Amino acid sequence: MAVLEPWEAIAARKKQERDSKIPPQWRIPSSLLPSLDVLDVHDFPKTDRELLITESTASTVVSKIASGEWTALEVTEARDGKTIGPLHGLLISLKVRLGSTIGYVSYAEKPATSDSTLVTVLVQAGAILYVKTNVPATLMMGESVNNVFGRTKNPRNRELTSSGSSSGESCLVSFRESFMGIGTDIGGSIRNPSSFTELTAIQPSHSQVSYQNAVNTYLGQEVMRSCAGPMCRSVSDVRLFMSAVASQSPWLLDPQTLPIPWRSDAEKLPEKLCFGFGMGDGTVMPTPPLMRAMEIAKAKLIAAGHSFIDFIPSEHIEAADIISKMWEADSGEEFQRDTDVSVFDTWQNRHKRALLAQRWLEKWQATASETGTGRPIDGLIMPSIPFPAARHDAGYPHHWGALSPLLDLTTGVFPVTQVDLKKDVIPSDWEPISETDGKVWKCYGKPKNHENALVGLTVIGRILEEEKVTAMLDVITKALGIDY
Repeated sequence: MAVLEPWEAIAARKKQERDSKIPPQWRIPSSLLPSLDVLDVHDFPKTDRELLITESTASTVVSKIASGEWTALEVTEARDGKTIGPLHGLLISLKVRLGSTIGYVSYAEKPATSDSTLVTVLVQAGAILYVKTNVPATLMMGESVNNVFGRTKNPRNRELTSSGSSSGESCLVSFRESFMGIGTDIGGSIRNPSSFTELTAIQPSHSQVSYQNAVNTYLGQEVMRSCAGPMCRSVSDVRLFMSAVASQSPWLLDPQTLPIPWRSDAEKLPEKLCFGFGMGDGTVMPTPPLMRAMEIAKAKLIAAGHSFIDFIPSEHIEAADIISKMWEADSGEEFQRDTDVSVFDTWQNRHKRALLAQRWLEKWQATASETGTGRPIDGLIMPSIPFPAARHDAGYPHHWGALSPLLDLTTGVFPVTQVDLKKDVIPSDWEPISETDGKVWKCYGKPKNHENALVGLTVIGRILEEEKVTAMLDVITKALGIDY
């Protein structure tokens, strides 16, 4: 019988391979690293020239390179001599899902043999892809930790998670070591990490950004499909990514990408918008920091001339149930779960999704009688998760990540505030509205458990509304600023 090599040896070899690829001049001497007792490392010092570049948005970088003010050499130590494409010279990082191990030791020495279509498109647009970032094993976890590369920590507080599964991307972009990151999302994996790290991001509809040839779980599952999208420091960077990718006609390479160019006209919004206000789902309420973030967003947008109506996305409960049954449809073969789901059950589950999508659309359309604009709500503002960044291994008793991917709704993320140790204490008269609500608030505990954690929200649009959601992000971020 063959003797299997210990997984620890394989993981150690993979980490050594990774370390050997980092140029010596990019290595930070251990004497300059912050000590382990320093929890907030997001402002780790850099030289003035480096700071000027690394603090810039992706949009500024490509503009400076195109004008000749900066060189690609200064940004990446590699210069081509001429501008090629709208992303020329821009450093972009990729979630490991778009390029190999997805956190499995068994994949550690099985490198990808070809590029994903999105990688091909980004290189064609002039981007420089220089690093892959960490994910959880299986991708289906709310925190990035695996037996190959270990745990990803939040730059604002290294005792906290930066969520999952695109948390390696969120940390790197937030830490100013990448100008733009590409994450993926099937249950909150762009939205939650971006909310935890002060990023602006978009989870597009599935057919807008190619997912072809990406390493994936649940291959062949079509009820709810992963999507890829940008995780950025500004709305202009979201627009840059989405328009640049569309400009490369990816539908000529991927039959599942729709032939839709970036529609600038769709970014023109009415002067006054009306948003839905989604404070919870009817069974769970946001914890104090998220509740405060919602009120901040509402007050500042009203002050800017916009309006709100209450819109509780109670459909999330059914969406979560549909997704749970979908993930069990392989009888656990992929993740060795013990379930008993028949083919007929799977068909019924897909039918439930279609009925839910119909009811959601009807509910959305019906708001035209309440908004005062003559239109349905322009977008729905709500958290993607009811609590801020938690301590490592804390788990997620509840989240609101199911509805957008299940119904393929374009969803944007924007930063709002930071956990406040005085303002975000649980009120003495608080009572849970359900058993799950009690579990969520118990998990939150007290603001000290989430010290320095950042808090973001989402704005949900309809399917294929990437331009409109990007424009709404622009309106929202200009009205809100950063409340800390």
